[in-house]
Amino acid sequence: AGLTRNDYAMGLQLKLIEYLEKHWEEPDEGIWEVRGPRRHFVHSKVMAWVAVDRTIKLVESGDVEGPLERWYELRDDIHRDVCERGYDKERNTFTQSYGSKELDASLLLIPQMGFLPPDDKRVIGT
Repeated sequence: AGLTRNDYAMGLQLKLIEYLEKHWEEPDEGIWEVRGPRRHFVHSKVMAWVAVDRTIKLVESGDVEGPLERWYELRDDIHRDVCERGYDKERNTFTQSYGSKELDASLLLIPQMGFLPPDDKRVIGT
């Protein structure tokens, strides 16, 4: 994107990933801040996956060091969790939150984020 990397930004990204490792399994308020209790919003989980995926790519590029094997596992865990708990097999669609029947337009970004390819049946159904 033409931006230069600096030590502060890299350090911040690594700290954010450390936080994410400890808290990604917790419910949150979601992108839309809907009323009611905190939930496991699928968009939030996908964005957690994106953060880990992009950090892995930074490490693989040699720009920063980090525990790749641990992050590969974390990325896979988040992906599996979303696909198992955030997807409604009966309706062939990702839902707003785990166990919900509500749909969410933010999930149309799943292929753009690289979480699943555009031709995946789950993406097409969403």
